[in-house]
Amino acid sequence: MALKKSKQRDMIKSFLMGRKDHPTADVIYMNVRQENPNISLGTVYRNLTLLSDIGEIQRLRVGDGVDHFDAD
Repeated sequence: MALKKSKQRDMIKSFLMGRKDHPTADVIYMNVRQENPNISLGTVYRNLTLLSDIGEIQRLRVGDGVDHFDAD
């Protein structure tokens, strides 16, 4: 299934690709929001789930009870 192009998804992915750590959804949201103040936390979560489901990013569980994400 081909995904429709999404500006928000692209922003999330490019933010992740520029990171060497594994930020949480909240960290990603705070940073992406500086570029796009209208983005919602729900949008960030939905896109992170989608991107990890289709294998474009990894969802990491590091034992702190919060999902972390990696584009590598």
